Amino acid sequence: MRCRILSEVLYRKWRPGTLTDLVGQDHISKTLRNAVDSDRVSHAYLFCGPRGTGKTSTARILAKAINCESPNEGEPDNVCSQCEDINSARALDLIEIDGASNRRIADIRELSEKIHYSPTNAKKKVYIIDEVHMLTQEAFNALLKTLEEPPAHAVLILATTDVQKVPATIVSRCQRFDFKRISIDSISDKLQLLCNSEKVTISSEALDLIARKSTGSLRDAENFLEQAIVSFGSEITLDNLLEFFNIDDNQFPIQIIIKIVESHLKAALTLLADSYQDGKDADQILLNMIEISRTLILVKSKAISEKDLGESVWDSLSSVASKLEMSDLVNMAKVLSDAQKQHSVTPTFPLEVAIADIFTTLMTDSGTEVKTKTIVESPKTKIAPKHVTPTSGSSLPTTPTAKPVLKESDKNPEKPEPVISNSPLVNSADDTTTSTTYGSTGDLDSKWNDILKSLRKTGSRFNLAALLRGCHGKGINGDSIVLKFKHVSHMERLKTELDNPIVSAELNKVIQDMLAKEYKIQIELLDDNRNDNQSPSQKSHLVKTVQALGGRIVEERGK
Repeated sequence: MRCRILSEVLYRKWRPGTLTDLVGQDHISKTLRNAVDSDRVSHAYLFCGPRGTGKTSTARILAKAINCESPNEGEPDNVCSQCEDINSARALDLIEIDGASNRRIADIRELSEKIHYSPTNAKKKVYIIDEVHMLTQEAFNALLKTLEEPPAHAVLILATTDVQKVPATIVSRCQRFDFKRISIDSISDKLQLLCNSEKVTISSEALDLIARKSTGSLRDAENFLEQAIVSFGSEITLDNLLEFFNIDDNQFPIQIIIKIVESHLKAALTLLADSYQDGKDADQILLNMIEISRTLILVKSKAISEKDLGESVWDSLSSVASKLEMSDLVNMAKVLSDAQKQHSVTPTFPLEVAIADIFTTLMTDSGTEVKTKTIVESPKTKIAPKHVTPTSGSSLPTTPTAKPVLKESDKNPEKPEPVISNSPLVNSADDTTTSTTYGSTGDLDSKWNDILKSLRKTGSRFNLAALLRGCHGKGINGDSIVLKFKHVSHMERLKTELDNPIVSAELNKVIQDMLAKEYKIQIELLDDNRNDNQSPSQKSHLVKTVQALGGRIVEERGK
């Protein structure tokens, strides 16, 4: 039988009946059991935490434990008349209020008046106000009066998913309990018990997928399981859930990232195009890649283990993370997150540009040129690249030519023109790359990697080694080391770090130890980045990425 009808939704059918049954909240259940057992119940409680973590269920169990006719070590027996009335929603002395729909001052005033009436047949009258943060400020003020002078026979339990919106005057008058997100293992174990009770066969991988997708909410996990049971019957596989939830296998976005890391841009874009043609959702692919980039950062920093991901995913991500620096992973996450904010008529376009952007950055940082076209400058002649507009005062002809134009250098220059050497670590992805030096840079080039390694843990706000790795040119000019950057933001960040005397002293010490000489640090912006006459569209990182891959601007609308 393919479909199955459930008489009652799972999260209600299997709602915990005692404090011990609460999943993942042992620190709370133990305290509340002790409070009931020792008859030290507070007049007001505040339960706060993410949705689906057991706040309302705990409030109902506490109401039963308080009014139970024969409690057992702080637990309700669930057989007395009071417990049965609460379990069947017939209790007159348990009042549940939805703070989202009863948020006005008039609603709270009504509560304040009725709370003084004695319980009908229970020991205590219990009020549960769910989503209490939705109350208006005036309603909070009215509730505050009740919390300050509560009747002896009343207990108020406030529940919220956003405790920051609850006034401090309210919080300070309650016993606060913070519910935490439930772990994947705890959710999987609970779902397995439900499946055994419902006589449902499901693989452990499928349970782990549901647990991960629920993001710490047991109620969400139970709802997902119920959807799967209704759709696929009593036998559920991982493939069933991947199809039903329209979730791509984690290996697919990982394969795209692997292609990028291995310098196979065409293969990565082809894989994306084929998957889109097969019916996969471009937005979902992007979300999966963002999640994978986050996981790569956690793997690189050793914040998660193989147990959290599974053997196959762990092996794939560990291999990728070992090939990249943390700065590369952070850049990948930022580029993908920016792509999520983009909108396009072509659904795959933002992700395609993001993939190209990540590829270009990785190739640049690794020293692999995206384009091989290079113009070499000699001491006597300078070869101007195609389509370069001469600057003011230049003797180059203003008419574009198809061939490079030669210009004789000044015979008696006032000062040798400083030129930056290509670093073995970084190359520009522009159409031209300059390759000359400020005198000798042999020692600087040979020691550059060692300098970066020595500065890996240096920096106040930013990592100094990562900032220096972003340098697109370096050289020695007299007693100064000149560092040139393509982007103003990168240059400003390095300046900010060097303003810190501790960071500056550490950098100077490392350079002096490596080069056996004391140098000053001079930071500059590449000359071709000083042109402020570009339109906003020409400055766009998307346009620059396309240009780096060989594209050119044919027409700019609005001009």
